[in-house]
Amino acid sequence: MLCYTDGQNNKHVSQFTMLKLPFLFGLMTVFLSGCMTKPDEPFKVADQTLHTRLADDGSKLFAFIVTVEKQARVKLDTRKEISRSEFKMFLNEEHIEDSPALKLALEERAVQLLKTALGVQGYCQQGYDIEEVYWKERKVQLRGQCRD
Repeated sequence: MLCYTDGQNNKHVSQFTMLKLPFLFGLMTVFLSGCMTKPDEPFKVADQTLHTRLADDGSKLFAFIVTVEKQARVKLDTRKEISRSEFKMFLNEEHIEDSPALKLALEERAVQLLKTALGVQGYCQQGYDIEEVYWKERKVQLRGQCRD
């Protein structure tokens, strides 16, 4: 910190230094947050398909299907003793087919991907409503209609 003494022996801190400290703190925060890695998604999207059609009443409909890659399951050989780490890995293993939390995460990801796909195709320019969500094994299907 830069200090100076005036003619009456009073110490003062430079205003420039005081203004610089919050700026440096903010800059460090930005750099450190950039170093933090984003956690990997617990699933990997294998395919996404957007189907569009016009209904009899002229409304624009869509169906968007997102499929995730099949996850390898940990296999335990029950004929021999397993290690504590193998057992822990087996217990902590989650699969999209069994986990409501992973299904919800995939639905949220599918909504993001749908928004992008509709934007790329220029479909539903006035917005859209998702009316139905269907699940089948490793696939989620979002069905809805455009507001325009």
